[in-house]
Amino acid sequence: MKISKEILELAEKIKNYRTDIKLVKELNIKKEALEKQIEALEKCIKILKLNTIGQNKLLEQIKELELNKKRLKLDLEKSREAYTFIVTTPSEQPKTTVYGEISRELSKAQQEILISSPWITYIFDELSSFKKKGSKKEPNIKVITRLIKEDIEKGVTDLDKFRVLKDTFGAEIRYNNDLHAKMVIIDNSVAIISSANLTKKGLSVNYEAGICIRESLIVNKVAQFFNDIWKESQPLTQQDIENVLSNKSG
Repeated sequence: MKISKEILELAEKIKNYRTDIKLVKELNIKKEALEKQIEALEKCIKILKLNTIGQNKLLEQIKELELNKKRLKLDLEKSREAYTFIVTTPSEQPKTTVYGEISRELSKAQQEILISSPWITYIFDELSSFKKKGSKKEPNIKVITRLIKEDIEKGVTDLDKFRVLKDTFGAEIRYNNDLHAKMVIIDNSVAIISSANLTKKGLSVNYEAGICIRESLIVNKVAQFFNDIWKESQPLTQQDIENVLSNKSG
């Protein structure tokens, strides 16, 4: 039986179609497999990104911890220097005496000295290293002390020292007869608090104790305490001195 040309061509087309269908199926299978691989890769990339972000955060935290460690170390070193125990004893210890610290800090003063002491007969040579009245920038020296006739008679209050404080150093002086605090604050950066009056005995003979403070927050509190006393104290005038000497009320 003779097969016509048309049938042969049709058969060939059917054969080719079936082959194309098979190829399409294979391609779809490969496509699905590739899509699954891509999806898996995307998940891996996402996990890697999250891990990288986590690692970066961890590295940042480590760096921050290292910085905090350095800060703590510096703070610890500063705290060791922020407070110094100081004393006065008959046998002088220059590095830790009340007088030694006051003298040392006065020599470095730049702007302001605040002094609170019931009796003041000493440290005038040390004040000489500070800027005196008449310089381009006049220093701010404030002094709070007591003004009691018995103190003057005993010699623990020296009226001539008041004159030197005013005339030589341009100090503002106020008196408060309830005063018992002994403090020296310099440039609002150092505060020296002790049991020692600013007298020869207080700074070189008696057993006295105190502390030198360089921690800014505490120094500010000491300065504020001084200013509170200052507001409650009276300006020292010649009339006040004359009244006290003659037993008149000021």
